[in-house]
Amino acid sequence: YLILATGASPRPLSIPGEMEYKGHGISYCATCDAKYFQDKEVIVVGGGNSAVEEAEFISKFASKITMIHQFDKLQANKEAQEKLFANPKVSIRFECEPRKFEKDGDKMLVTLENLNTKQHETLTTDGVFVFVGMKPNLDLFGSQFETDNWGYLKVSEDMETSIPNVFSVGDINSKKYRQITTAVADGT
Repeated sequence: YLILATGASPRPLSIPGEMEYKGHGISYCATCDAKYFQDKEVIVVGGGNSAVEEAEFISKFASKITMIHQFDKLQANKEAQEKLFANPKVSIRFECEPRKFEKDGDKMLVTLENLNTKQHETLTTDGVFVFVGMKPNLDLFGSQFETDNWGYLKVSEDMETSIPNVFSVGDINSKKYRQITTAVADGT
C-alpha cells in the first residue's frame, strides 16, 4: 500500500520577479508575515475568500492595503466582502493584473496592467501578498491519476485513488474544504 499526502501549495502568478522576491518582499502567508508590515503599505493580489480574509487579517498590522483583482467584482462571500469594504485601510483596484515585480531598496515595485485600457502603471509598496488559489502537489507523479477539473485527486470514500492500493489524504484530494480537520479525517 502507498499513501500520498503531498498537500497543496499556493498557486504562483508566474510573472517576472515573483520567484526572485519570494520571501524577500512577496509572501503567500498572512499569518506568517503580516506582523513584519506593522504601519507599512502592502498590496494583496486576489479577490476570492482567501484574499479577502487575509487582507482583513493583514489590516491589523499594515497602515494601507491595495487589493489588485482581475475581475470587476470580488469573488469572496458577501459577509467577508462587506467587512472588507467597511475597512478604511483597504482600497481595491478592479480589472487589473500584476505583470512584473521589481525591487528598489526596501520597496517593492509592482507593474500593473489595466485589463480594459491595456495601460501599465507601477505601484510602490513595502510588500506583496499573493492569494490566487492553491494547486495540488502532484508534479512528482505525472498524469497517471484521475483528477478533477482543478487537478486534485479523485478518491473513493476510503481514500483510494484511481490506482489500486494507492491512497491519498489531505489537501491533494478533490474536496469542498481543505483544512487540517479534513486532512486528519482523511487519514483516519
